[in-house]
Amino acid sequence: MAESLYGTIAPTTNYILNNYNYRKFDEDNYLVTTEHGSWVLLSKEEFDLLRLHKAEENPLLFSELEKKGIILTLDNIKKVISNFRERNHFMFSAPTLHIIIPTLRCNQKCIYCHSRAKPDSGKKYDLDRDKAKKIVDFILSVPVDSLTIEFQGGDCILNYGTTEFIIDYAKEKAKEKSKKVLFSLVTNLTLMDRSILDSLAKRKVRGIATSFDGPREVHDRNRKYLGGKGTYEDVVHWIEIIKSEYKNEFNLNALATITRHSLGYGREIVDEYIKRGFLSLWLRPLNNIGFAADSWKKIGYSAEEYLNFYNSTLDYIIEVNKNGTELREMMTTIFLKKVLSNKDPQMVDIESPCGAGIGQVLYNYNGDIHTCDEAKLFPEFKLGNVETSSFWDIIDNEITVAMMDVSSKKGYLCDACVWNPYCGICPIYTYAAQGTIVSKLAKDAKCKTYNGILTSLFKKLLFSEEDRKVLLTWIKRGRLF
Repeated sequence: MAESLYGTIAPTTNYILNNYNYRKFDEDNYLVTTEHGSWVLLSKEEFDLLRLHKAEENPLLFSELEKKGIILTLDNIKKVISNFRERNHFMFSAPTLHIIIPTLRCNQKCIYCHSRAKPDSGKKYDLDRDKAKKIVDFILSVPVDSLTIEFQGGDCILNYGTTEFIIDYAKEKAKEKSKKVLFSLVTNLTLMDRSILDSLAKRKVRGIATSFDGPREVHDRNRKYLGGKGTYEDVVHWIEIIKSEYKNEFNLNALATITRHSLGYGREIVDEYIKRGFLSLWLRPLNNIGFAADSWKKIGYSAEEYLNFYNSTLDYIIEVNKNGTELREMMTTIFLKKVLSNKDPQMVDIESPCGAGIGQVLYNYNGDIHTCDEAKLFPEFKLGNVETSSFWDIIDNEITVAMMDVSSKKGYLCDACVWNPYCGICPIYTYAAQGTIVSKLAKDAKCKTYNGILTSLFKKLLFSEEDRKVLLTWIKRGRLF
């Protein structure tokens, strides 16, 4: 006999059941999942043998359950523990994504802006170079060998001199410390010019991300200049220049934030992305944060309405793939990687525990440190300031600890949910929507949305061979972003 963390295990066919959850898909199909991310589809007869602890009566079933770690034996216990550790690898490292806000100013006022960007004339919202140095010094004090600095806003191009300065200073200091630092930049593109593109290319900033909500009638309704004019024409202009003249220098990604105005345009959004040469599309659900909270009754929707849009649009994306056009939906791809691999792709707000503060940190224009990008709106999620705080102050901060605790999902109904290994709770979203970081799941639209996405995803993986073939190609295309 041998002892394990789970109890006493005897040799041969003796075993104990791992902790598992299940969902009945129909009369003869039960999906079973475990905390280390393994899953299996069982018939009713097979499921009865599992739950009654009689799996050994069916040798083929026993072998499959042992292989997946749904039952634990002396032969598989070390592998199950290793898989669990690998799946949660992000918990054993310091933050590797560091977001800097060179300015909160923006030349647009998008109807859903999660940052509550300030008008472009307000220079007091710019990061100065002295604080920029201190932010970089703080970032490079974090005990990791490789990290990414991402510039957000407002729009960081409005303070591009400081953005450029940070890149040069960070490279110099990283070289001194034998660290590797990568850079990415988030911009609405309308302020772009060739001199900035040349500067970024010279500094080998490969990643540029933008917002592109689809065809003109959708994009211009969602994303306007301060004066009220739509931005579609200018965004498309720079998308075409980057994809034609700078295609070897930059990896340009875009996401579409879905508002109520978008719901009837699923196919048109997909067609617009294909027309502009994108190979990926993110159908980003709208969060009730920032300016979106002010106009939620006009632009918001229920989880059910979003899922109707998502499912019909995903079906269309799969259809165009079957017809030979390459395009993948990125939220689906993230969930696919969580379901089909041992390593979490580290999308902060779909991790458990949430990666805010432990995988990602944000540095505001005034040097304040927040747990993540959307947390900068809430003083309750401020962790410190680069003038007075050390990295260890941030990690030990009671806010960081509380967010990790609540987003680990222990004590929630999540404990009994079949999707538990693949889902995540975002305390910032919960706080904005419910006034507390402890989610009332029955009222949580994000919970309902993820539940619906995972249900659709598994139905395609399990019961549609053609859809499964397409989806499997999405996770074989290299990096996500």
